[in-house]
Amino acid sequence: MLCVDYDTPHIDFKVPPLTLQPLVENAVKHSLDPNGEALHIYVKTRLTDSGNEIIVENNGLDYQPSTDNEPHTALANIQQRLNMMCKGTLKITPREGGGTVVKVTIPNTKQ
Repeated sequence: MLCVDYDTPHIDFKVPPLTLQPLVENAVKHSLDPNGEALHIYVKTRLTDSGNEIIVENNGLDYQPSTDNEPHTALANIQQRLNMMCKGTLKITPREGGGTVVKVTIPNTKQ
């Protein structure tokens, strides 16, 4: 019911602690449909003009923003940690064909 694929050719950057693990955990916890097809999680890294990117993508249930004014605690913590530790960002978008894409961008610090 679960398949995880990695495409991580770019690894020459630092990631704040507790960034990647909760993103993958959330994908399993919130995207797995017990009555649906197997959940595929894709973890990718790449270097872009805007910095280092980590992408956690899944084909499961779509991300649902909080409707009760309660933030998604893990995501809020990751956003705060990224901003404080490296001026990084976190962006969540729907995946074409269903599922969710979470993109973490960590600016380049090498000159």
